[in-house]
Amino acid sequence: MGAPMARRLVAAGHKVTVWNRTPRTVPGADTAETAARAVADADVVITMLRDPGAVEKVLTAARPRPGSLVVEMSTIGPEAVSRLRELLPEEVALVDAPVLGSVQPAAEGTLLVLAGGAPADLDRCRDVLGVFGTVRDAGPLGAGAAMKLAVMSVIVPAQVMIAEALAYGETKGVGRAALLDVLSGTPLGPLADRVRPAVLDGPPETRYALGLAAKDLALAAHEVQTIAAAARDRLTAAAEAGLAGSDLTAIFTALDR
Repeated sequence: MGAPMARRLVAAGHKVTVWNRTPRTVPGADTAETAARAVADADVVITMLRDPGAVEKVLTAARPRPGSLVVEMSTIGPEAVSRLRELLPEEVALVDAPVLGSVQPAAEGTLLVLAGGAPADLDRCRDVLGVFGTVRDAGPLGAGAAMKLAVMSVIVPAQVMIAEALAYGETKGVGRAALLDVLSGTPLGPLADRVRPAVLDGPPETRYALGLAAKDLALAAHEVQTIAAAARDRLTAAAEAGLAGSDLTAIFTALDR
């Protein structure tokens, strides 16, 4: 996600310095050897990483300068955002702005950015966030992270439920294509149509890794989210079976095993 987002910033005329935990270059951007060197002169520091631990480790090493603004765009949850606020110096502002969308929308600039933070801080980075897509103000700091997990707690379990329905249907002689045709005429139609190629032809190139989906639902764990918890457990089992790096739609074939 970070690479296409950085390319969009370059194309929009911003001066960009990139650093990745494994070596990665972006045409038109400077490449730093360390996280600290990457943010040394930055007014805005953007993080797009796998999980809360990675974000905390990288920002601890980076040490953004006083007066800068950190825009945390990973999916890490509101509790981790609160920890970041305590970790960063008071003179460093913080906005949480996770996104809805995968690699292709990131490249096209059609992500939905869920931004949380003080109004003045959001205004400082609104033009930058607009490069990635549509910006929605979610509320105070942490609200964007909470909104992202709430949305994923619906979208991801819905795909797992379709996978389970397809597996059930096949045990009763109901073909996958036929069941998807019927689902297309229900409120789940857009999702059924979206996953149809993966169901019938197999998982595509990874856009949203199954292991990341399991991680997102684990972050969203709450006692009222019983369906999301069941989907989390189903995905965790599939990840442990070797599908962590596959696209989430691999769950449609995982149940066949």
